[in-house]
Amino acid sequence: MRLTFLGAAREVTGSMHMVESDGTRLLLDCGSVQGHRREANARNSHLPFDAGSIDAVLLSHAHIDHCGNLPTLTKNGFTRDIIGTHATNDLTRIMLLDSAKIQEQDAEYLNKKRALRGEEPIVPIYTLQDAADAIRALESRSYNHWFELPRASMRIQFLDAGHILGSAITVIHAFEGDRTIRLGYSGDLGVEDKLILRDPAPAPPLDYLIIEGTYGDRVHDPRTDSETQLARIIDETAARGGKTIIPAFALDRTQEIVYSIHRSILNGALKPLPVFADSPLAMDATDIYRMHPEVFDEETVAFMSRHEDPFGFRQLTYTRDVESSKAINQLRGPAVIIASNGMVEAGRILHHVKNNIEDERNTILFVGYQAENTLGRRILDGVKRVRIFGDEYTVRADVRRIEGFSGHADRNGLLNWVRPIARELKGAFIVHAEERAAEALVQGLRDLGIKNAIAPAYGQQVKLQ
Repeated sequence: MRLTFLGAAREVTGSMHMVESDGTRLLLDCGSVQGHRREANARNSHLPFDAGSIDAVLLSHAHIDHCGNLPTLTKNGFTRDIIGTHATNDLTRIMLLDSAKIQEQDAEYLNKKRALRGEEPIVPIYTLQDAADAIRALESRSYNHWFELPRASMRIQFLDAGHILGSAITVIHAFEGDRTIRLGYSGDLGVEDKLILRDPAPAPPLDYLIIEGTYGDRVHDPRTDSETQLARIIDETAARGGKTIIPAFALDRTQEIVYSIHRSILNGALKPLPVFADSPLAMDATDIYRMHPEVFDEETVAFMSRHEDPFGFRQLTYTRDVESSKAINQLRGPAVIIASNGMVEAGRILHHVKNNIEDERNTILFVGYQAENTLGRRILDGVKRVRIFGDEYTVRADVRRIEGFSGHADRNGLLNWVRPIARELKGAFIVHAEERAAEALVQGLRDLGIKNAIAPAYGQQVKLQ
């Protein structure tokens, strides 16, 4: 068996790893790279392999940095199955269509400005038709059931990763001659006691493990503290007449923030105020969450028995059409505006940040990871001026951060998850982590006794014995 790391290698974006065994070629995820537009577009447009040579894609979950480049794969000749859990595939459908729509809309918007400057138009990486082609390749499997691939000497199983709805730990048993190699891929591993979802399944017996390390060098604040911080920051911003702008991925983070605000209003920790979830994608994702209560944790099921809908309350408005989104910016007085994209790279959040970042009464509140070279990361790092849609704006709004809402296991969570199987692991490969976090987790895994723990570089190949 051979592994090739083709994305999310010493970075937190563009997850994609190739597994080759006995003539079979699999991809673990096929995510979009996010960051500098020119570099990201170049990497997303050009796959580093022959797409037609891939026998299947095993999809860990529906976040765009894990599924977002599937249309590029199919339009370049991939004709086999993209396999995920039922909930993952339901979410992937809306994610890919939304990604394609945003690309087409952003290209149209920017090309108007480029035309005035006499510049060449830009072309979307893929279109709505390309996304529809990828969606037709989706095949669903249930948690905890082994399945096989045609013409492949292996069996595969998905376990609950507890990261977002439908997220999976992928287990591969590859049969090579008289030996079996047991490979695991954590995908993005969730946290214990996370809102809405169950805890991650225990790590299964493995020979080798590909594990994410987003927070390999950090420990999260307790979840209860984060919910308290959220209510306090919103309340403080409202007291000075400002709006709280929350960049949040439409999947999971929006539902979690809405649920937390709902709970805080019910228990009196937050005074009622207008809350807008300004994302058609978040609306669609929330509907899919409502379709899959079978993966909710006991706390959420109990809340539903008392209050019916965790994702809806009197002060909350979901907005779908553009005119309703624009109308939010005409609102005077305190409010909360939750919009995607979570790293402030595309979508309606760009317009809300643009319209509110120069008012010192407002708060830009980050509740998720901000990858290097994204606008969200630059704002969080304290830059004084930012460029949005070609124009410059001065950062006068208060910039805050809450880490406890992360859907990713922190350093302790990752090490505790691996610890029961550490002695039998022959090797561990840290992905989906920036350099410092990756190296910190490498050392942590070596301290557990996994001598062959490394953070592979982009394009690095490893042969598994």
